[in-house]
Amino acid sequence: VLIAAYLLTSALGVEVWQKPLLLGYYITDVLVILLIGFSLFLSFPQTLYNIHRAYLKKTLKNDSLYEGLLPLVSPLLLFVLLTVWVVLSPSNILAKQPRLFLWMVGVAFSNVICKVIICQMSGTQPELFHWFLFPLALVVYAAISGLLGWMEEAVLAVFTALVTAAHVHYGVCVGRQLSEHLNIYIFSLKKRVQE
Repeated sequence: VLIAAYLLTSALGVEVWQKPLLLGYYITDVLVILLIGFSLFLSFPQTLYNIHRAYLKKTLKNDSLYEGLLPLVSPLLLFVLLTVWVVLSPSNILAKQPRLFLWMVGVAFSNVICKVIICQMSGTQPELFHWFLFPLALVVYAAISGLLGWMEEAVLAVFTALVTAAHVHYGVCVGRQLSEHLNIYIFSLKKRVQE
């Protein structure tokens, strides 16, 4: 879909996204409807079917609903906090700084999901609340209550830098730990020379 969007844009220009397609609907509206439709009618039923099969075969890692839903808490809270910020922002932060805000959203979600994946791979239990949620909750509260005022964009920039630096740090640390544990160089399967 992304490649088709790029090809469509290159062939018809960026104006194609700003003109109604059919009955007043834009191409972006059609894409959102398709995304939601595919998610609801293809991905979600397939996921439920896979869970049901794993339950019947007794191949689930645990039968606890709490432990099964625990990895969803941080991403869900992150989504809620970011949605509240966008919807209730007095300065309409998404319209003023769309690239910076979406960069922060992408990096924050990436970090939260990477931690969930590492926990799944290592067989450890994920933390209930990712540490990003606490400063983000403070920022969102300060933004929607009007405490930040004209500084909302600057605080977004600082928070984005913090989240980005934390994500890079996490990636480097995980890479180093795996390298040491497996006794290999990063991005190579050669064994390290023991000193």
